[in-house]
Amino acid sequence: MPFQPSPTLRSRTFIGLIVAQFLAAFNDQAIHASSMFYAIRQGLLTEDQAISLMPILFYAPWAIFCTLAGYLADRYSKRDSLVFWKVAEVGITLVALGGFLLGSAMGHIVLGPIIVLSTVFLMGTHSAFFVPAKYGSMPEILEPNLLSKGNGVLESTSFLAVILGTVSGGILSYVFQGNEYYIGVILLALALLGAAASLVIQRMPAANPSRAFPVNPVKPLWENLRIMLRSRPLALSVLGIAFFTFMVAFMRATVYMHGEVQIPRWTEFHTSLIVATVALGVGLGSYLAGQFSGGKVELGLVPLGAVGMILAALVAAWAVFHEYGLIATLVAIGFFSGFYIVPLYTLLQHRAPKASKGDLIATSNFINVTGAISASLLFFILVKVAHVTGVVPEIQQIDRAMAGELTALEYRHGHVSYFEVVGPDRRHEVGKPNQPEDEVIQLLEEFYEDNERDRIEFENQDLIEATGGLRARTDQAPGSQVIVSKYNIRGQEHFRLRAADRPQTPVYDNEGLPRYLFLGASLMTAVILLVLCRQLPDFFMRSVLWLRSLGAYRLKVLGQNNLPSDGPVVLATNCENIDDCLQVVASTDRFVRFVLLENPKEKKLPWVLRYLTRKMSLAVLPHGTDNAIVWQKTLDKAIRALKRGDMVGLPANGRDSRPEVAQLLQGIQRQLQPALLPVYHRAEPSRNGHLGHHAAPVHVVIGPPLPASTSTEALRGEIERLESWLEKSTHDGSSQATVMIPGGASASPTGPATSHRADP
Repeated sequence: MPFQPSPTLRSRTFIGLIVAQFLAAFNDQAIHASSMFYAIRQGLLTEDQAISLMPILFYAPWAIFCTLAGYLADRYSKRDSLVFWKVAEVGITLVALGGFLLGSAMGHIVLGPIIVLSTVFLMGTHSAFFVPAKYGSMPEILEPNLLSKGNGVLESTSFLAVILGTVSGGILSYVFQGNEYYIGVILLALALLGAAASLVIQRMPAANPSRAFPVNPVKPLWENLRIMLRSRPLALSVLGIAFFTFMVAFMRATVYMHGEVQIPRWTEFHTSLIVATVALGVGLGSYLAGQFSGGKVELGLVPLGAVGMILAALVAAWAVFHEYGLIATLVAIGFFSGFYIVPLYTLLQHRAPKASKGDLIATSNFINVTGAISASLLFFILVKVAHVTGVVPEIQQIDRAMAGELTALEYRHGHVSYFEVVGPDRRHEVGKPNQPEDEVIQLLEEFYEDNERDRIEFENQDLIEATGGLRARTDQAPGSQVIVSKYNIRGQEHFRLRAADRPQTPVYDNEGLPRYLFLGASLMTAVILLVLCRQLPDFFMRSVLWLRSLGAYRLKVLGQNNLPSDGPVVLATNCENIDDCLQVVASTDRFVRFVLLENPKEKKLPWVLRYLTRKMSLAVLPHGTDNAIVWQKTLDKAIRALKRGDMVGLPANGRDSRPEVAQLLQGIQRQLQPALLPVYHRAEPSRNGHLGHHAAPVHVVIGPPLPASTSTEALRGEIERLESWLEKSTHDGSSQATVMIPGGASASPTGPATSHRADP
């Protein structure tokens, strides 16, 4: 039997994918964190260098291999790609184990960390190929009415894995310090378990088995970008997802900076815990977004999520100096990010052509990498601007507080813990040595008995910094001629060592900068929301419609795949009032301008929705309007909207089907050749007054496109045909399954049906 999408989330293929991707995401972050701490501890990298290098190592393969990853995801079965890269993950963790063994057990303190760091690049390569197959397989594994819920589970478990992996990387690095090869053993065991889980996934057919190998890797990327920009739904999803990646990178850098300016400075493990709280919020928000979306792409959640992110970032700017308040706001930012991201990922999966889903998702990853790099560059520029403009004050340093030969330089956990400088007539000791105190004092007094001794002892490693040409290797730095400057910040004295031939560099008090960065994040989210609203101007109206639907009705959409992703489209409906038309708007993922005819007997909408309706509709005309000038203006507006690529909705059936509507359609047909789609709407009365699952069901059935020359009478016939089909399907109990929606002789059959539950 050929592979079929599952009507339930309990299918073995979906469960196998969730387990495999969970363990992959866990290992991604655990290797990321443990290799960073290992390189710092071994003195290969400073903390600042490691923080900057890790994202580059991990994300660079996403850009380098995006074309090849998309090709493989579409040319072969996505199951083959998933299994292959889970097996490859076993090999990558073996490399990590070898690096840890070389560094910890065999004493190769340079080669070992370098090999471990290489696994970050290898895991980035693993993700570059695994992610397109993972997201691209979702529409093949699940029926469309489960896609949003499935994505909610996928995103929530993925970010849960990010939390556990990030925290576990810090914990494992701390627990197995000096015996890091145990980390490699644990990661290898998890990789083997993930590879076993991937074998549970059933084989699915290749989406495009005849696709030729992309000899020119740039050409497919360029073509995919053109496809995405031409299609408003795809442009909306790709742009929104890229901004999400941008914000994750920007927020992460902001939190790391905030930890760096604390006195005492946050440990790596402490910082990892704080960063992980964002992922906790994203996981919770993603799951709920999937549940609230039901069986359709619920774009009304996107502006709600964006507004929540804006407000939470504003509160974070105020709460940044209160750790528990900061944690709460970071969880809130993540929570609303889940509402924001799940509909956009579902929209990308739904709208990407079947034969090139993997390719378009790989291209989306390329754009995401651009977003992450842009975030790093913007962060760097903003910090520099803050320093130059005086927003962040420069700290006055006392230069040459000490000078002479560096005779001892000790590190603990990647930070300078102790140094000794011998000048012409004085010996300076700063910090606490790693050796027993009495032994050190005895050796120093014997060797430097002719020098005066100046000793400053403390345990806080954050107070000493080695800069300006001093290597982070204890066996190479001693013996150098150095200069030590010192400065006081917030009542605490700090020391900076540099090579004697290097100039003094400025020091800035960055304590207040994270507050400005959170404010900037809030402002940037507001800007991207405005940009997205240009792609879908009725965003906020959809949010109001979604909120209004909670507990009131359950919207089930059938035949959504019949909606073209671009070009002029006319929706011919049987809607008899404004409320019905708005429910049709909520069932689409493109901007619709309806010609609405008011009914004096119709119940008035809430004032917010009434205002948005008048603003976003093509025209809202009083019932019985006979003015020819008004109808001509409506026709002119319709032509302009269709030329922009919007959709226009007309009441072509029911009591509002007037001669003027037929004349309006004929006027459109004389000037344009739009796609004509019959749409049948049926709102059933609620069986009782209770909320939840007893809310009134509302069906929207979208028929296949008809020729542009189709008459109004023929459109009415197609709408009646859809009505008959829905009656039969409902009676047979088949409306929830994969169905074929009937059409006229010239209409092509639709793809799988979709449905949506709007109740909470």
